[in-house]
Amino acid sequence: MRNQLRNLIWFGIASAFLTASVSAAKQRPSSMAGAERAIRSLMSRWVEAYKDLDAKRLAELEAPEVQVVDRFGVLHLASGRTENEKLWSDSFEAISRNTVPPAVTIARIRFLGPDVAIVQASWQFREGILLVDGECVPPFSEIDTYVVMKSHGVWLVAAHNVQENKP
Repeated sequence: MRNQLRNLIWFGIASAFLTASVSAAKQRPSSMAGAERAIRSLMSRWVEAYKDLDAKRLAELEAPEVQVVDRFGVLHLASGRTENEKLWSDSFEAISRNTVPPAVTIARIRFLGPDVAIVQASWQFREGILLVDGECVPPFSEIDTYVVMKSHGVWLVAAHNVQENKP
């Protein structure tokens, strides 16, 4: 009798969960499609700011407390937009304005909730990176993973992890 009661309770919980999931799935397509468009717009603006070596615009598209793991595996924790902008500005000081911009492709967007998503993008630096001192970083590619979140109606990059793509 006790097992039957426990099974009945689990069945009730599972049924309620399934009903809620189906209901959420019915509501999801239009709102999620709008969120996906907003995220793609955010990522497009982020990539353009990067290609323009524009630290100020990048910082504006990121959460003030953004966390970045760079291509060398170093974790950078910003404690505000000013510090985040300085991080990008310091990085961009070494890059020549004559560098050929990378090709970037959004590979996947996966929602963890209505206000949080993971974005994976493929970056191809086909001609490498030309440095201001005349040196050149050889061609490479990377897979970048972004955690984006909606805060006060605006999508921002909350975390960014760079992983070199080794063939």
